[in-house]
Amino acid sequence: MPAKKKESPATIKVAGKAHRIYKDKNGDVIVNHAGSAKENGKYDKIDLTKKAGAKTVKAGVKATKAWHKNNPHKKAGK
Repeated sequence: MPAKKKESPATIKVAGKAHRIYKDKNGDVIVNHAGSAKENGKYDKIDLTKKAGAKTVKAGVKATKAWHKNNPHKKAGK
């Protein structure tokens, strides 16, 4: 049986912030927001396997971009 090919992590910039999407040791797809936890709050790491049903890093990238498209950050004072 051939060995499973490990997926490379992806780093994308969405809404002005860097997002790193990778598979953890359990095989879950995780998005990690770059920056401080104080800035990002309790949503610093999100399990996309549970939240969006992502099974691959590619699906995680798509889910992250879709979420930010549907939930844009509001500018303060506007």
